[in-house]
Amino acid sequence: MDGFSFIILLFLLFAASMLFMIFFITFNLKNKRLSVYLTAITATLSAWFAGLVLDANIRFGEPAGFLSFRILLPILAMGLCILNQLMRNRPD
Repeated sequence: MDGFSFIILLFLLFAASMLFMIFFITFNLKNKRLSVYLTAITATLSAWFAGLVLDANIRFGEPAGFLSFRILLPILAMGLCILNQLMRNRPD
């Protein structure tokens, strides 16, 4: 098994365990604050990994040689998690 396949399998194991923890905490323990944090962490790390894979596989040219998806996607993921919580807790 080469290194890239190992990293993909390791990431899938991490994502599956985080999703299991999110669903377990949300539905069984009713601890909403912890599930929000776990969702934000999982979304941010998943977006970083997707951006890393995109940066490694899309050739862009000089001077930088990459499009900085590994920076852009986690910022967008965290921003969307924050906006989601603000919309849920909005006083009407």
